[in-house]
Amino acid sequence: MEIIIFCFAGVALLSIGYRFGRWIGDMAAAKRLDSRDREHFTAQKGFKQLYEQEVSQLKQENQQLKAQVEALNARTEDYRKKAAGLGGLFSSGGKRADAMYALLLENEALEEALYSQNEKLKQERTDALKEQMRSTGYRRVLMSQLLNDDRIKGYVAEVLADDRKLPPPDTHAADDESK
Repeated sequence: MEIIIFCFAGVALLSIGYRFGRWIGDMAAAKRLDSRDREHFTAQKGFKQLYEQEVSQLKQENQQLKAQVEALNARTEDYRKKAAGLGGLFSSGGKRADAMYALLLENEALEEALYSQNEKLKQERTDALKEQMRSTGYRRVLMSQLLNDDRIKGYVAEVLADDRKLPPPDTHAADDESK
């Protein structure tokens, strides 16, 4: 009977020890998870700050570039007006200055159209050359395969062996001299 009581006491102690060990292990795992979460949060917070700094710098740079573009457009417009007035020569006649200004704008539009057309033609020429190179390579492969065919080799050898089928070498030179 004492053995049974000692067995129950041993099982109870083992059970309590097992639960106590699990409880300590759970606490340690929770601490590790908490420290990893803090590290992850710190890194994530740092990346977020870096991202926000980059975004704010880019927005500021974008605003500066927009201001520069507006200033350059205004200067271009002033130069157009000055060129249309030819430095004040047509300042008394507003119609002539307006006509010169309209001509300048039309000239710029035509130059842009010409540039885009030239770019398009350049691309078409490049594409045509690529296609021509591809087709030349294809023909070269075909000729190579054709000349490697045994039947064609035999026919060429037969023609070269038969002197009656080949024109005499002097007749070709005589034809060139008579022309």
